[in-house]
Amino acid sequence: MQTYLIDPKNPTKPYNFSLLLALNRKKYPFTFLGYIPNWWDKYLNLKGGNFFLPVSRGIFKNKKTQKAVGGITQTLEMLIGHLRLRSIIKDKVLFHFLWFLSPSIEQYIIPRIREASLIHNVHNLLPHRNRKSDFEKFKKIYSNIDLIIVHDSETKEKLKNVFMVENKVKVIPHGNMEDFYNTFDKTNKRQSEVFWEQNIGKLKKPIFFFMGPVKSYKGFNILIDAAENLNKNGYNYSLVIKGKKLKNIKNVYYLPINLPYSHLGLIYRSVDVVILPHMKISQSITLFEAGYFEKTVIVSSTGGLKETVRDGIDGFIFEKGKSNSLASKMEYLIQSPEECVRMGINFKENLIRKYSWDDIIEKWIKVYKEFTL
Repeated sequence: MQTYLIDPKNPTKPYNFSLLLALNRKKYPFTFLGYIPNWWDKYLNLKGGNFFLPVSRGIFKNKKTQKAVGGITQTLEMLIGHLRLRSIIKDKVLFHFLWFLSPSIEQYIIPRIREASLIHNVHNLLPHRNRKSDFEKFKKIYSNIDLIIVHDSETKEKLKNVFMVENKVKVIPHGNMEDFYNTFDKTNKRQSEVFWEQNIGKLKKPIFFFMGPVKSYKGFNILIDAAENLNKNGYNYSLVIKGKKLKNIKNVYYLPINLPYSHLGLIYRSVDVVILPHMKISQSITLFEAGYFEKTVIVSSTGGLKETVRDGIDGFIFEKGKSNSLASKMEYLIQSPEECVRMGINFKENLIRKYSWDDIIEKWIKVYKEFTL
């Protein structure tokens, strides 16, 4: 049985690259159908191609143009791509869907390719966009999937309870970012120092960092309330928000700049603590990026965040939605800056040991073989 991995627009590039590279290392045969960035070619010898009419990304190089054109053509691209999938269902095949981008189309297409075995990665229970219609669309999609993979036990229970898919859900953790950033990171400490001097200037230590874009589900308001709490008590620190300036608050700085993955190290190398105050999340690539760059983390008690971070060892877990709880963790690290270094080292070591792709890919291959042998 042939195994196909499918991701039309490939929005989770660090995760997908790590997954595909690990499959290559294990010499597991597969075909990838979807958008393949040019910068992958040197490292991944991928069979397949983009079934999904590559207008927005296959033709235009400018990202703004890609986004504008993609907004117009996405529905057509998804429709054509999913219809083309039927042409390869000659014998029994396995389709592993890495991401669903157009549930308005996919809710009708997925039930019509039941000749294939279907697996889906659920990176989020539902899209973050909060459309009321999404629930019914994904309910139809999930009911026609043979196996749903999630990254954490909380999302597994929510998925089972909300969508009534009791026997269809399995947990395979999100892997670390060692393969991805060992391959693509092009920065060093000195370059990072110059970058900060040019874009923000000298900051008070410790430097806390929030990776944008600023969205309500990411708990931005909780973070701002925590900062104002620290300001009232006269603490010296800096909080950097990667995004456009929204509120003028003491000790809070904004970094409205977009960088390719190869240059994100310019940001991470000079911060001390990465904060993920999410109100809802299954798992976050930002968490694993922080670990790669040996950064202490403060995360809310939700989803895979609390299952990945060892409280008091790799960083801290605060009570979701409680700015006072977050402020107390920040306060501790302000008063004990040496802990920022120690915990960051612990976190990286833990991710290398517990979330290695060499181990995680064995779980994926076992799943594939259950359907293909």
